[in-house]
Amino acid sequence: MARVFLTAALLTILATFAACGGDPEEKSGPDAYRDQATAMPLGEWVAGDLDVDGGDRTDWMSFEAPSEGKLLVEFNADKKGAAVLVSVYDRYGMLLGSVTRPAGSDEPVKVSVDAKRDGRHFIMIQQKSGDATAYSVKASTGSDAGGVPTPDF
Repeated sequence: MARVFLTAALLTILATFAACGGDPEEKSGPDAYRDQATAMPLGEWVAGDLDVDGGDRTDWMSFEAPSEGKLLVEFNADKKGAAVLVSVYDRYGMLLGSVTRPAGSDEPVKVSVDAKRDGRHFIMIQQKSGDATAYSVKASTGSDAGGVPTPDF
């Protein structure tokens, strides 16, 4: 009797774990986590792509802020149906600010934050739902925030 109970309990546990689904980052590549962020140049557009249903939900980028002060991150996604969260973090992982580009929008979004010190900062780009999409992102400082229009891919 104990063997039947133990077998049933093990099967229940295995079925529970099997129903949990896969890793949402299984096909994200090396930029799925902050410690593996892709370095990007300050003031230049960088392209990437996301596919939440295909296992590529999150991309992390890093850039070097030359001094404390205002940082501007601009983001645009190609597919109107993609809902994407864009967050800016300091070198310690403290959230400085975020913005969501909602599904159905074809407008670029911007988030402006105040950097308390110079050095490495991070951008997390995370698709929440919708169509797989290519995107472009740019980080700039207060001195060069603006001037270049958002690219239309």
